[in-house]
Amino acid sequence: MAKRIVWKHNNVVSLKLREDLYTLGQMLGRAAMRFFNITSGDGNWHNIDLNEVDPIFTLFIGNIVLHNLVDKKVSDKDVKPSAASCEPYWIKPKLNFDGGYPFKGGNLIDIGTAGNISTTAGRVVQEDLSLPADKEIIETYQLTNMWGDVDVRDRLLHFFDTGKDDDFLKKKVFPGYGTEHPV
Repeated sequence: MAKRIVWKHNNVVSLKLREDLYTLGQMLGRAAMRFFNITSGDGNWHNIDLNEVDPIFTLFIGNIVLHNLVDKKVSDKDVKPSAASCEPYWIKPKLNFDGGYPFKGGNLIDIGTAGNISTTAGRVVQEDLSLPADKEIIETYQLTNMWGDVDVRDRLLHFFDTGKDDDFLKKKVFPGYGTEHPV
């Protein structure tokens, strides 16, 4: 019988990245999940307070992540959810009508932190982010794009295998991102 994971704000879930590697994610709002710098070899979690564990990143995710990566919901008795609210600032990519990748560049937006989180109605904080001028902002904030299971797994595996967060999507949206001397 297939597992059924229900989306509920602040629920913590165990994600199976491969046979010997599990990590934790916390559901935020309606579609964001914060991933943490913690692993387990068997997916069993006990006496963990996510307020004391460094987050890696927060992403908007599709239901496919719940279906294909989430192993189980973790009890609040075993893992205490982080009290930190969802990040208010995100980068909303701009549509690219010049051919090539469908998104190029973006705006820094404020999506809110309460129950009214919205990427579509987010207030623009800074327009037309570009490299190298806005490198620090681009490095700091996540894209509003929805992530699927394969991309989330690949990004997390890369982080746990190398210790580096390599956001390949930003490299497509901001050509030159991730290079030492962007053009």
